[in-house]
Amino acid sequence: MAEVKAARLSGYYGELKKFIENSNYNKVIKVANKILAEDVKEVKAWQCKTVALINLDQFSDALATVIKSKFFSELAFEKAYCEYRLNKVADAFQTIQGAAQSTPKVLELQAQILYRLERYDECHEVYRDIIRTTSDDFDMERETNMTAVLVNRTVEGGEDEGEVPVVDDSASYELIYNGACRLLAAGKLEQALEKLQSAEEQCRTYLTQEEGATEDEVNEEVAIIRVQQGHCLQHLGREREALAIYNSVLKTKPDDPALLAIINNNLVSINRTANVFDSRKRMKAATASGLEHKLTTRQRSTIALNHCLLAYHTNQEEVCRTESQALLKEYPLLTLKARVIQAAQLGREGKLNEAQALLNGCIKEYPQHTTEIQLMTIQILLAKGDKQAACTVLSSLPDKDRNRPGVVSALVALQVAQGDRDAASKVLREAVEWHQNNKTSASQLGELWRHAADFHLRTGDAATAASSLLELHKLNPHDTTTLAQLITAYARYDLKAAQKLSRELPGVGSVVEGLDVETLESALGHRYFKKMQQGRGEASPSSPKAPLTPGLEQKKPVDKKKAKKKKRKPRLPKDYNPAMTPDPERWLPRWQRKGYRKKKDRRVKEVMKGTQGVSSEAADKFDITKTAGTHKPAQAAMSPQPESQGPRRNLIKKKGGGKKKKGSGW
Repeated sequence: MAEVKAARLSGYYGELKKFIENSNYNKVIKVANKILAEDVKEVKAWQCKTVALINLDQFSDALATVIKSKFFSELAFEKAYCEYRLNKVADAFQTIQGAAQSTPKVLELQAQILYRLERYDECHEVYRDIIRTTSDDFDMERETNMTAVLVNRTVEGGEDEGEVPVVDDSASYELIYNGACRLLAAGKLEQALEKLQSAEEQCRTYLTQEEGATEDEVNEEVAIIRVQQGHCLQHLGREREALAIYNSVLKTKPDDPALLAIINNNLVSINRTANVFDSRKRMKAATASGLEHKLTTRQRSTIALNHCLLAYHTNQEEVCRTESQALLKEYPLLTLKARVIQAAQLGREGKLNEAQALLNGCIKEYPQHTTEIQLMTIQILLAKGDKQAACTVLSSLPDKDRNRPGVVSALVALQVAQGDRDAASKVLREAVEWHQNNKTSASQLGELWRHAADFHLRTGDAATAASSLLELHKLNPHDTTTLAQLITAYARYDLKAAQKLSRELPGVGSVVEGLDVETLESALGHRYFKKMQQGRGEASPSSPKAPLTPGLEQKKPVDKKKAKKKKRKPRLPKDYNPAMTPDPERWLPRWQRKGYRKKKDRRVKEVMKGTQGVSSEAADKFDITKTAGTHKPAQAAMSPQPESQGPRRNLIKKKGGGKKKKGSGW
C-alpha cells in the first residue's frame, strides 16, 4: 500500500513540475489538491498551491490556504506577502519576523513592509545589508528603492548625512528621479528641477527606442515625473507653469488615483480662495476613499489640512469644525495648526474670549511657538477692540522678536492710536538702542532710524528727528534724500546748521544732468500744459493764435464776461390752443390709443371647399366642421374618466399665437 501511495505521489509531483514550468497555475492547484488528498502533511504541495494562487492574484484564498496548512514557519514568506498585498501591513511585519530563515527574499519583503509602515530608518538599514551581501541582476532596483527611502528620511527630517549627493545622468531614469526628489526635499529646487527634466528625457528615450512603447504608455510613465516638476515650480513661485503642467497631465487621464489626488490638492493650493467651485470639486477627488493605502501619512495629513482650510475660507462652518476635529484625532503632528483654525473659526463666530483661551492653552503646550501664537492672540484682541491688551502682549515678546521692524511699527501704531505718543517714542528709542548694542545689520538699523525720524517730524519733535537723521546720514553720507530731510528738520529750530548743511547739497547742474526734457514733458501729458497756459492766459502751442516769433510781446489777458446762453423759444403746433388741455395719449402710437378702431377686413372669409365645380351646398355635406354635432354617440358617458397615469409632460401654451394683437393696451 505504501509503495502504491509513493508511486502515485511521484506521478503527481511529475505533473506538478510540468504545469509549473508551463505556468499553468490552475492545473497546479488541482494537482496539489490531489497530493494533499493523499497526504495532508506535504509542505511542498501546500507551498505550490499557495504560490499558484498568488500568481492568479487570489491573495485571500492563498492566505486561507496557508492558515489551513498550519505550516506558519515554513510558509512565513508566502503568508507575509499575502498580508502585504491585502494591506494588512502590521500583520505582515509580525509574520515576517517569525520566518525560519533570513534569506535575501525575506529581507527584501521585510524592507518593503518597513517602507509601508513608514519606519524609514530601519528600512534603510535592511537595504544597506542586502546591497552589501547580495549581487545579482536586481542591484539597480535595490539602489533605486534605497534612494526612495532616503527621500522620505529627508522629508521627515531624520537624515543627518551632510551634503545630499547628486545622481549622475548616466544612471536609470528611476534613480535620477529619486535623486531629484531628494534634492527637492533638501530645498535645492533649481538642481531638482534640472534633474527632473533629465529624468523625463531619459524616460521618453528609453521607452520609445528600447521598449517600443506607444505614446499613451510613455505619457503614463512620465506623468509622475511631470507632476513632480510642477510641484518644484510651485515652490519656486512659478505657479502658471506648474498649472500648465498639472492640466496637461490631467488631459492624459492617468489611472493612478494617488497621482490624481496629489494633482488636485496642488491645484487647490494654487487656487487659494479664488475659484471656490473648482476647488471644492478637486478637493472631493483628493479625499476620495481608498487612498489611505496609496499615500503616505504626510501626504494624507497635508490634504486633510487643505480640506479644513478650504472649508474655513468658503464659510462652511460645520465642515470646518468636523475636519479640524479629525485633524486632532488622526494627525497629532498637526494639533497646533488644527487648534489655530478652531480659534480663527471661534473668532469669526464672535466667540473671542473662547478663541483667546484656546490660544493661551496652545502657548503652554507649545512654548517653542510662543511668538507666532501671541501674534494670533493680538489679532483676536484687536478684533475685540482691546488695543491696550494688544500692546501689552506685543511688549511681552522676547527682545529679539519685539525689536523687529514690523513688530516695532505695529506697536508704535497702536500707541499712537491710543494717543500715547511718549510711549511710541520710547518704543522707537529702545528698538534703536537694542540694534546698536547687538550690532545687527545696517539695513535694519537704518530702517528704524528713518521710521523714528518720520514719526518725530510728524509729532513736531524736530530735534529728536534730526538726531535720528544725523545717525542715518553718518551711516550713508552719499544719500541726498536723508541729507534733504536732515536740512528740513534743522530748519525748524536751527537755521545756521540748516544753511551749513545745505552747502553739501549737489548743484542743480548735477541733478538735471542727463535729464531728457522732452521725455519729462511727454510723461506729464498735453493736458497739464494746456491748463498751465490757460492759467497764465497764454495760447496753447497748437493754437493758431500763438505768436509765430518769440520776440513779440504778449498782451495782457482781458477779462471777458461769460456770454449768457440764449434760451430757444419752444416750437408749438400751428393749431395750438392754450386754453385746451393737451391729449395725454398724444405720444402713444395710434393703435395703442383708446379711440382707435381697427379697419374692417373686407376679404372673403368663407372659402369654397371641395373639388372644383362643386356648389357650396354640396360642399357643406362633405365639410366635417359643418356636420359636427349632427350625429349623436350611441352611449353618452356619465362622468369623464380620468386619464391614465403616465409620464408628465410640460405643455407650454403660447400666448396670442405668437403675435401681438393690435389695439391692446399695455
